[in-house]
Parts: sequence; structure tokens; C-alpha cells
Amino acid sequence: MDAQQLAQVESLCETLYTGATSTDESGNPISRADAQSRLLSLQSSADYIPQCQYILDQSQSHYARLVAANSLTELITTHWNNFTVPQRIDIRNYILGYLANQGPGLQDFVVASLIKLVCRITKLGWFDDKTHRELANDVTKFLQAQVVHCILGLKILNQLVDELNIPTTGRTLTQHRKTSVSFRDVCLFKVFKLGLTTLNQLQTRAIGKFGHKNGGNI
Repeated sequence: MDAQQLAQVESLCETLYTGATSTDESGNPISRADAQSRLLSLQSSADYIPQCQYILDQSQSHYARLVAANSLTELITTHWNNFTVPQRIDIRNYILGYLANQGPGLQDFVVASLIKLVCRITKLGWFDDKTHRELANDVTKFLQAQVVHCILGLKILNQLVDELNIPTTGRTLTQHRKTSVSFRDVCLFKVFKLGLTTLNQLQTRAIGKFGHKNGGNI
């Protein structure tokens, strides 16, 4: 993907979500249904993952970022077995890093989609590598930083619990139960304690406006 293609994607996203006028290569107007159909092509093959990452990295359009995040979630879920364990971890770390660096400036609906993505990867890769089972530890870095990052961290923990308790299309009920029970035994109590501790610190102003009481950074 290049800058021109990115601009086309952004235009389609504006049409889809706001009804703004856009045209195709021949100058013909594009309807919302047509814009949606064109954007869904990003979910058609795992080969589009780099394009989705390019959109996240380069676009300033919240709608384009939303489409990229949603497309990545669909691609990861549908084509999970096409990725090696290191590739899965790389994508996970990329999204966590993106949330740490860009999260405070993103719209809530983009943040929610990205958090869903990282929690989906965590669930699908739960038994692949111990890295996936350490998400709560990674979120601790968010909870020890600025207030905006604490809120992001709490949202990740909340979505993680929801994600691990909801079956995913394409996975058997046995796979879901095995992962859910393991999460409960290994991680749930830690998530609970982290959430309570952070909420207490926020309530008592132990976490100040500009950062953690100990000056923590991500």
C-alpha cells in the first residue's frame, strides 16, 4: 500500500461511516454498500495484514483505523493456523505497543477494536506460548503509567475476561472450555487484584494527573 491507496481507503471509510461523497477510478459516485464491499476485501486474505498495519501506522482517519483493526481481528481469527507462533507473538506485541504509544489519542471505538484484537490473539494463542498467558503482567506497565494509560489497562483487563468467557466462531466448545478454565486457574485472580488495586489508587489519587505516584512509564 502507498499514500494514494491509503487516501482511497480513507475516502471509502468516510463514505461508509458518514455518508460523505466519494468516487471510483472513473469518477462514478460510490454508495455506502459499495464502500463496505470494497473495504471488506481487506478481510479476504492474510496477505492484507501488512496493509492493515500500514493503515494503522500512517492514517490519521479514525474510521480507517477502525476498519484496519476490525480487519486484523477477522484475519487473525479466520487464518490463525496460517501463522507461526513467532508471527502471532509479533502481531500481539505490535498491537500492545500501538496501544501504549497511540492509545491515548485514539477514539474510544478504535481503542475498543484494538483491545478486542489483542485479547482475541491472547485467547487463540493461550497454549501456544507462555507470552500469551502473561498479558496481565504486560498490562501492569499501563497501570503504572499515566491516568490515560491506567484506563487503557483496565479496559484491556475487562475485555480479556469477557473474551476468555465467550466462545469464538471456528473453535470447538471443548477448545473454548479448556482455554477458559486455564485462564480462570492461571490468571483470573491476578486480573481481579490488579483491577481493584488500580481503582483504589485512582480513587485515592495515588495515581496523579500526570503519572503514577512512582513516576512509572510504559
